[in-house]
Amino acid sequence: MTKSEFQNLQHRAASSGTTLKEFLRTEGVAYSTYNYWDKKMKLEATPLPMAPIDIRPESHSSPVLPSMNEVGLPGVTLAFPNGVRAHFGRGSEHVLMEVLSKSMY
Repeated sequence: MTKSEFQNLQHRAASSGTTLKEFLRTEGVAYSTYNYWDKKMKLEATPLPMAPIDIRPESHSSPVLPSMNEVGLPGVTLAFPNGVRAHFGRGSEHVLMEVLSKSMY
């Protein structure tokens, strides 16, 4: 099934006047297939926020420790001693866990 085929199926299901399961049965589409595409389309429609990366040249004056509160976006910010910060926005927890897991080897 393609994206456009699913959108067409969704439109027909909404205007069928029957329950979703009954409509899918008559169309020969598994309920699990419908749910897969429905979830996929919802994930594509929800844009994830872009995380800012702030790289500043090292100052020769006294070092300033980075503040975790400066980013202001939902999620997790890793602040490194050299001043580099990596922000992982809400919904990217799996990426953060993968980075942390690989860094422990």
